[in-house]
Amino acid sequence: MIDITFEVTADNAEEYKRAMREGVEAALEALGNQAVSHSKQIITSNIPRHPDSWYTPTGDLRNSIDHEVKIDENTVYIGTDIKYAIYNEYGTGKYAGGRSGPWWFKDDDGVWHRTEGISGIHFLRDAVQGHDDEYKSIIINEIKKKLPGYQ
Repeated sequence: MIDITFEVTADNAEEYKRAMREGVEAALEALGNQAVSHSKQIITSNIPRHPDSWYTPTGDLRNSIDHEVKIDENTVYIGTDIKYAIYNEYGTGKYAGGRSGPWWFKDDDGVWHRTEGISGIHFLRDAVQGHDDEYKSIIINEIKKKLPGYQ
């Protein structure tokens, strides 16, 4: 039988706890940035740009998307403060389970338009869902960057 004795000469638990907290915060920040990037790509590729359309995107919606890290909740939120964003996310009229028939509305220039609604493009939902492997990799890499001995 072999007798092995270990002597602990340093306690690095607090250093690792601090590093882990910093890693989680960095990971949440990186996740937020990536989700915002995905959301902006979805909007850029899905908002209609027909030359005869009355609807000409200005980029206000796309540019308003941002994220906020709540470190005390270990959570990151993405969203926008643009009031009409909900209609682009979920759709309107028959596409959102609302009106079943068409209606008319007048735009800012006084021109009347007929519509049955617009379908939702889910730019927030789809920016978060379906990227599990990518987001897992971001979390692991950001935490490893902060832990001593993993650089």
